Amino acid sequence: MNRILIVEDQPSIQEDLRYLLEECGSVDLLPGGREVLAACRRAHLDAAPYTLILLNIMLPDMSGFEVCRQLKAEKATAEIPVIFVTGRSSIEDEQAGFACGAVDYITKPINPPLVLARVKTHLALRSAYEMLQQQNGSLIEQQLQLRMASESRQAISRLLATVLEPISLEEQLQTVLRIIFSVSWFNLQPRGAIFLLDPASGELVLSAHQGLDNSHQASCARLQPGRCLCGKAFASKKLLFSPHVDEQHEILLENMPPHGHYCVPILENTQCLGVINLYLATDHRPQPGEEAFLTTVAHTVAGLLKHRHLEKQLDQQAKFDVLTGLPNRFLFHDRLHQALAMATRNHRDVVLIFIDLDQFKLVNDTVGHEAGDRLLQEAGQRITSCLRGSDTVARLGGDEFTIILQELTNPFYVELVARKILEQLARPFHLLGEEFSVSGSMGITFFPHDAKDAESLLKNADSAMYQAKKAGRSTFCFFTQEMQNQAMLRMQMERELLHALEKGEFCLHYQAKVESQSGRIVGMEALVRWEKPGHGLVSPGTFIPLAEETGFIVPLGAWILQTACQQNKEWLEANHPPVRVAVNLSARQFQQGEALIDTVASVLSVTELPAEFLELEVTESMVMENVEQAIATLQALRGMGLHLSLDDFGTGYSSLGVLKRFPLHALKIDRSFVTDLPGDPEDCAIVSAIISLAHKMNLAVIAEGVETADQLEFLRDNACNEIQGYYFSRPLPAEAFERLLRANRPLCPTARPGA
Repeated sequence: MNRILIVEDQPSIQEDLRYLLEECGSVDLLPGGREVLAACRRAHLDAAPYTLILLNIMLPDMSGFEVCRQLKAEKATAEIPVIFVTGRSSIEDEQAGFACGAVDYITKPINPPLVLARVKTHLALRSAYEMLQQQNGSLIEQQLQLRMASESRQAISRLLATVLEPISLEEQLQTVLRIIFSVSWFNLQPRGAIFLLDPASGELVLSAHQGLDNSHQASCARLQPGRCLCGKAFASKKLLFSPHVDEQHEILLENMPPHGHYCVPILENTQCLGVINLYLATDHRPQPGEEAFLTTVAHTVAGLLKHRHLEKQLDQQAKFDVLTGLPNRFLFHDRLHQALAMATRNHRDVVLIFIDLDQFKLVNDTVGHEAGDRLLQEAGQRITSCLRGSDTVARLGGDEFTIILQELTNPFYVELVARKILEQLARPFHLLGEEFSVSGSMGITFFPHDAKDAESLLKNADSAMYQAKKAGRSTFCFFTQEMQNQAMLRMQMERELLHALEKGEFCLHYQAKVESQSGRIVGMEALVRWEKPGHGLVSPGTFIPLAEETGFIVPLGAWILQTACQQNKEWLEANHPPVRVAVNLSARQFQQGEALIDTVASVLSVTELPAEFLELEVTESMVMENVEQAIATLQALRGMGLHLSLDDFGTGYSSLGVLKRFPLHALKIDRSFVTDLPGDPEDCAIVSAIISLAHKMNLAVIAEGVETADQLEFLRDNACNEIQGYYFSRPLPAEAFERLLRANRPLCPTARPGA
């Protein structure tokens, strides 16, 4: 059994190496160098010498180089292979290490597969060396075996070194053959080949060769497993030896000189990756150590191939989208820059198309992410099918795709391509047994006409895509200068918005909520306004969507909550009639979950506003995004003692089965249902139904957008609890709203007796 000694003073590295090498044999640990010689002597006296020593150069008590020199100076320990492990990597250290007698040099941080491969290699060589020592008694034979082992070690070390060389796989395999043939003790002809498995066809493919003429290369270009000596070695996963050309050689060429063969399977665990075929002098007699050497070589080549495979996988993951297999954002940007550089040199055009799928979120929300993933995969295939092989289709992320066209950039052709893609995307998608219609919106821009660099080009395509969505979706738009002007204005507003909070440009207006029967103020909704210097009030419809998109809505929402609670606390302390202030939560705020809960708790603590005087409004779309998370968040908020209402009720797609699980206090009827009351029978029916449903679920009802006496009477007659709208009061600055509170009078006539 192998005994491995690890001399390392860092406990974490000790344990990593112990865990890694336990499959190779028993592992002992020492923290310093002075104990090494004594431990090795004891092991030798116990007839259980160490098979391999992994030695740190930088030890606390003495240099690893000195330890190695002392080991090599004693007969009992001189032949124990020593591998230096160090965090320093320099030619001088390597030379010093090998000068001391080390067999290998491993740098930190530890690369587990490489360390394991090297240790296994040296253990195998050690095993071969010991076997040769036991079988050969004469000094000359021992010297020969030592030379064989030394050359073998050097050959394996050179093979391992090829991992770090920036060469192709074919060049690396050719180097493997040259290294094998350079071993002087092995009676090999300088002829041979390496075959690798082609997973697609299941055949062995000639991947590297030396000394084979053209007819030989043609005959052995592809081999079936089980055919000829190489195919038999592959199929059996066993090393095969043949002293001369016999019946196992199914490929016989004219003027083929007499020869023998070693055919060595390249094994990675139980999987055979290929075969190494080496030519021997005819009637060669196998010598001790040849099989061990060839097995070690094959094992090392398997490690090289695995390393190549991992590199390829990492490269694939870095450049291609895992879901669709299309180029990802990184590779897209690389190809776009290359396309623009080539177009600049050749005075050509480049077309960039930006595609966003319409209604994709609906598929995810209604059927689930598995269906959404399948849709993205099929959408990518449909888009690709409309283009040529020279075009690039990439997935940027989510449901966004981009196309780079470098040839045939005439607008007429580009429009044909765009229409073809839209037609393909408009075809129904069959996902998990259901049919969905998902269209696409496309933005198209030209280089160098619309922009001179990749970033600007992408922004142009994005702007044109949003214009296509505004135009009704399932269409395309070419970028125009007007779009660029709008984009510049939007960017300017974004910059101004980000600094508006710190400059104190935001304020809150308050709109009264009145009790429907008495007309008295029972609450108020806090509404943010932006007083932009030199421009007056900016419409919330202009800056709120931009704040949502940029994420600025989160700090802005926290400021609104803090300001509204502080203001209501001041009005309570001024002995105005106590009312509840309602604050709208944004989708981004609500998605924060725990962070939102902490923010609300902190605001209530700092402002000392009793929780019963705060109401938070959420929308249907927000709570339906992730139902379970929404329920947990709402329950935590309600547990604080504040009120919760569902805004814009009836405009979303919530199910009643889910609605009853939300810990709400009130439903808020959207103004779109109130506007045509009482003249529209359908709106009347909808509003009456919502009020009846809410009351049966023990929820209050708030109607917004009330502007006429007839609307008020209809809502009163149907027992709507609270009313909000211009009929009573517009949103007012804090000073003006305080005057309403101070007056403490109904904002409209009270209901008729008995109504």
